[in-house]
Amino acid sequence: MSLVDKNIKDTQKDECEIYCYDPIKVSKLQDLLSSKSTLHLSKKFKLLADETRLKIILSLSIEGELCVCDVANIIQSSIATASYHLRFLKNQV
Repeated sequence: MSLVDKNIKDTQKDECEIYCYDPIKVSKLQDLLSSKSTLHLSKKFKLLADETRLKIILSLSIEGELCVCDVANIIQSSIATASYHLRFLKNQV
């Protein structure tokens, strides 16, 4: 079997032979995943997408409380930068 044949075969496995869906499940999940709830979650994930903020959140979750000086050293930045990120996180949560 050639690589092209294998790719075609793999692609075909992911397709339904007969199109059908469970309207009860779909409706329940559509309601659960309303744009309001997903918007809220996407904002939270956006906060965690920044590596610096993620380091701060993880550090705080481990220690519970940290001085801004500690945070600055953990993220290897100035106190002003650490303060900015802490303020940003506080305002977003």
